[in-house]
Amino acid sequence: MALDQSALLEVLEALKAADIDDRIRSAATTIYQALIEAELTAVIGAAPHERTEPPRD
Repeated sequence: MALDQSALLEVLEALKAADIDDRIRSAATTIYQALIEAELTAVIGAAPHERTEPPRD
């Protein structure tokens, strides 16, 4: 079963708060950043460094 976004964020926050190895912390940070970028892409409709055409009147 796949985790929904809020559940995944809770897991990542728990990993960040725990006393864990730097490699795991780095992996959690990478996943967290990927989630942020995916949400941003969905909201604005363009990936990082991608431009969209302005709406025409």
